[in-house]
Amino acid sequence: MESKDTKPPASIGKQEGDQKANGASPAGEGVLPEKLKLVALRVPSRKCGLFMSTLKPKKLLLHIKRVKPVINDPDPPGDARSTKLILLNPKIQDLKLSALPSDIRELCEKNGAETLWHILTIDHTKHLTLQGLIRSILPPNVPATSSFETVGHVVHLNLLDAQMPYKKAIGDVVLKKLQDNHVRSVVVKTGRITDQFRVFPMEVIAGEKNLVTELREHGCKFKLDYGKVYWNSRLQTEHARIVSTLKHDSIVCDMFCGIGPFAVPAARRGATVYANDLNPESYRWLKENVKLNKVEDKVTCFNEDARVFLRKITRELIEEKRPMYNVVTMNLPATAIEFLDAFQGLFPKDFTQEQMPRIHCYCFSRGETLEEMIKGALERASGVLGSKLTNASVHNVRDVAPKKNMLCLSFHLPLEVAAERKDSSAGPSGTKRVAETKALDNCKRLKS
Repeated sequence: MESKDTKPPASIGKQEGDQKANGASPAGEGVLPEKLKLVALRVPSRKCGLFMSTLKPKKLLLHIKRVKPVINDPDPPGDARSTKLILLNPKIQDLKLSALPSDIRELCEKNGAETLWHILTIDHTKHLTLQGLIRSILPPNVPATSSFETVGHVVHLNLLDAQMPYKKAIGDVVLKKLQDNHVRSVVVKTGRITDQFRVFPMEVIAGEKNLVTELREHGCKFKLDYGKVYWNSRLQTEHARIVSTLKHDSIVCDMFCGIGPFAVPAARRGATVYANDLNPESYRWLKENVKLNKVEDKVTCFNEDARVFLRKITRELIEEKRPMYNVVTMNLPATAIEFLDAFQGLFPKDFTQEQMPRIHCYCFSRGETLEEMIKGALERASGVLGSKLTNASVHNVRDVAPKKNMLCLSFHLPLEVAAERKDSSAGPSGTKRVAETKALDNCKRLKS
């Protein structure tokens, strides 16, 4: 057995005393690449199996997750494929292997193994999970998180208050870990949603400032400015669920359409869509996505207040004797229920119940149980609408927070509501006005 350079190399990075018994753990102050000095065995490639079967049971091999103990020889004495390096346990720091059992030394002598020093660079961003990386840069008393949403090249993190002082370091780790997945920007929410466009304030904590991005959802292409419009990738299953209920001749009134996650796939399915959003930026990207998916002939875009839009499109369809919409989507869960009174007196008296649209109204609801949440949501919707919901069903979309869920209330618009001929801006009168006031108070409480 030969050995090269019996003197250990100078310390690189941290001292061996900072290394764990068999492998290394990243420093609490960061996850920069770590260099380990190891004893390696240069062995003939054809003898690798023999050495591995002998060394592994004795726990003499390097054992670091996602790091192979056998590597190509970077400086082979002969043919490039003639030798391999077997990396030994970091506790072994003697090229003569004097502390190892005699049978191991005899194995090396008999099979022409050579010992040498090898410097192994470990990039923890490749060898640790994302949660492990984040944990490595946080103090022990601060919880780690690995929950995030990816929107095109943008990653959105939801950080706890205790994690915010470390947001830059967390952002750098996430960016480096996910850069192979085309991630170029990492953002974090900096406050609650307070504006009428439902866009939360955010900060770019790593990477590019440009948040104009592209993504695909269920075969559709979407382009958006993530800093100026609302998008939630967690709702893609819900988008697909509603779109799957549509027929090729469905006519959809999308009151809060955003950039088109309902409108565009509905149009691609063959439906005619009247899509509206109050946010000028959402309207801009809606038109872009309609064009991008080649459904200009199926989608008409509006940039109006939802009440104004509903009255406008309904009146136009009636006056021009065009087919009336038979599906309404109201995807603004924080306040959509408050807009249900806009349907009062919306249609002429000669309309029938069969002509009333199916409404899908989204809302948040709190409660100790799902049953309690559903009951509360139905009561609020009935109070604002001024009537019991017809053929109602409730779908639990997702958990938003402890004891708070996002629900979808689906029902047919009651004829007695649609033909009441009331001014929706004034709202119901009498007992219905009291019921609406109570329901709106509940809606405002849910937004807090």
